[in-house]
Amino acid sequence: MSEGKTKQKKSGSAAEEVAHKRHDFTQTTVQRLRDRAGNVCSFPECYVHTHGSAFTGDKAVGIGVACHIKAAAPGGPRYDAEQTKDQRRHLDNGIWMCQTHSRLIDADDSAYSVETLLEWKQRAEARSNSLLNQKSFTQKEVNAAVEEGNISIVQRMMNMSTDPINMPLDTMMTGYETALEALDPRFNVQVDRVGGNCHHFISAAQENVTLNLILQDLDKLEGFYEAERALFEEGRQLEIPGAHVMFEGSKLFEAIHQKIHRSGQGVLTMGAPKRPLTANLYVRTTEGHEVSIDTFTCYYTSGSVRTVFEGEALGGFFAVKASCAHDGTGTSFDLRFDAEAWRGKNILDLPRFSRLAKAAPYFGKGRLVVEIEVGNNAASFDTKTSPINEEYHALLRWLIEYLGFARKVAEQCSEAIFLKNLDFDHEVYSILRKYAGLIDGPYLGTRKPGLLSKGLFDSQDKCDFSDLKTGGLPPVIKVAQKNSVSFELFGQAITPPRIETLYTGIELVAYTDLETPSQPKAEFYTTEDSTVTMQMQSGDPWIVHRDLSVLDEPLELDG
Repeated sequence: MSEGKTKQKKSGSAAEEVAHKRHDFTQTTVQRLRDRAGNVCSFPECYVHTHGSAFTGDKAVGIGVACHIKAAAPGGPRYDAEQTKDQRRHLDNGIWMCQTHSRLIDADDSAYSVETLLEWKQRAEARSNSLLNQKSFTQKEVNAAVEEGNISIVQRMMNMSTDPINMPLDTMMTGYETALEALDPRFNVQVDRVGGNCHHFISAAQENVTLNLILQDLDKLEGFYEAERALFEEGRQLEIPGAHVMFEGSKLFEAIHQKIHRSGQGVLTMGAPKRPLTANLYVRTTEGHEVSIDTFTCYYTSGSVRTVFEGEALGGFFAVKASCAHDGTGTSFDLRFDAEAWRGKNILDLPRFSRLAKAAPYFGKGRLVVEIEVGNNAASFDTKTSPINEEYHALLRWLIEYLGFARKVAEQCSEAIFLKNLDFDHEVYSILRKYAGLIDGPYLGTRKPGLLSKGLFDSQDKCDFSDLKTGGLPPVIKVAQKNSVSFELFGQAITPPRIETLYTGIELVAYTDLETPSQPKAEFYTTEDSTVTMQMQSGDPWIVHRDLSVLDEPLELDG
């Protein structure tokens, strides 16, 4: 989105109820908003510059967006019907954002209030003012200045060694990299040490760098030729065990290969660089409304045939894989969800679950969209054009509802509930839905007139029908559980409060049979005036059991 345009939203049916359309900023106001923010995004701690020179030609490029604090049109976030047209278009009603954060501000369900945005704007403009007459440095320039002053000592020590490849790495990593680069200045070297393993990332420092890579016994590597094809066509990583690799024409690569060959544990990994991109996951309805779910990092590689995008949203719950053919012949999109990424987590600490739950009701009439920001453009993929069908959306919504009900139960428990296992059971779903409703309040309903219950009294029971005849039935009849039945939830046993049902407007029929005069009988009937109230017994706790043996029999509670 270019800097000179404001973000436009479709307002659905709300636009038909008012006379005016959108009140967008003028180009002059857009430029003033950008200048007052110092050409920097106003989102706290973002600090992204939003305008600069294009790589080619004499043009400029921008990723800035002038967002309305109070919506430009009915149906938008924070819309104020009392505002005039001039007030909506005024400088005071705008805030400058980058493309990524503008989506969070302009989303229909934006969580940011007018007061919050005004505070951000004030801070951004104050910061912009404080930077006047100050020097500007990129992170790369700062890092270079630090390295120039601190690495010289380590480098001198490394130069004294006749075998720099075997120098200690823990305290001399940077000097180690510099010494390796000195073996062949045509390459840049970055070394990471993780878990005792050294990973060498080597890239060309100049154009037209040549060396010989000799691969041998490739027919003994299962799946090699398929992986090789993926490397050339899509830029995917290709891994080859060190025993099958040799280098010639570079002292740097020859030295690394000698160390790999001695250890017998090295692996050569080839592939196009994985570059990070910002991606957004949201739901878009048929009316054009958007509900944001997550903003995440997506990585892409590119080969001779297509570009491939891969990433994870919501802490791994969603896995995204998409591709675009360079000749425009087609695209593919795969969006999978799996709660396995949340295994072991506290059910109340699931990443951005509240946004996922807010978006779930729109799955029936909308579609999931992944939008990947590529420079000044956006690559958009959605479930409408993929093989994923309505069953996918229905299953996803059911799983979200299941977790939502379980979270509501967890909020009532004194102990945390963790996702120890991922058994999603339809019977437990029904139990959770019932208790989630009762947590919100008693269930009020009616019952079709007819027999409710019947029984008999024996000689040991004390019952005086004359009292019922003169005094009538109590105004409320309560039927309560004696015991509460526990159920398993993600590897823990949950004992909920007992449920009681209250009936009003009940009629009694009492009689005795001539054959058994000592056993009077009673029948209770609901009528047109009867009401039914179902609720949890007051005072009963929610209990979490780590030992699942409690599921073998009901737990008796006092009362």
